Amino acid sequence: MNIAKIFQRLLPTPKEYEKIVLILKRDWVTFVPQVALFVFLGALPIAGYFLIQKFEPTLLATQWLPMIFILGGSAWYLFALLLFFTNFTDFFLDVWIVTNERVIAIVQRGLFHRTVAQARLYQVQDVRTVVKGPIQMLFHYGDLHVETAGLEHGEFHFDNIPNPNEAARKIMELVEGDRKYHEEKIKMLKLEEQPRITDKGA
Repeated sequence: MNIAKIFQRLLPTPKEYEKIVLILKRDWVTFVPQVALFVFLGALPIAGYFLIQKFEPTLLATQWLPMIFILGGSAWYLFALLLFFTNFTDFFLDVWIVTNERVIAIVQRGLFHRTVAQARLYQVQDVRTVVKGPIQMLFHYGDLHVETAGLEHGEFHFDNIPNPNEAARKIMELVEGDRKYHEEKIKMLKLEEQPRITDKGA
């Protein structure tokens, strides 16, 4: 199944002629620290067990310590899995969609909170990119800021997306094309509203 058709279902009040041009998500590099954190948290109980076995092996011979260790380890792994799943949900479900009509930001906050903001292309005033530090330059990802007019939020933030300069160029092309279309449409409406001159000659 085409991925564009999948994301088409996420569009609020989609129109028949509306087509998805860009689907922007966070670069996979930005999720590596979360994976490293999960591995670190998962290794702590194992490291603790081997440390006790090496320095205080007599404690493992008691009846109560292994039970406490199992219960505590289970609770710890449950916490680590919940933290990892929450971070993965935020990472995976954050998506920015650009169509031939509008810009849509779908941002996940935790497991049960999602915000959706949108702006028409003709409302876009400025597009700029921010690439900070050697890691972003090395892996070619960064932030994209889309400034809009007439909206409460005023600006869209596309965080840690791959190739932000290319995305900015494409958005500006769409914005210019949409503005020209609306300008031509306004001209046509004005021409239609002008009174027609009829020939009153004999």
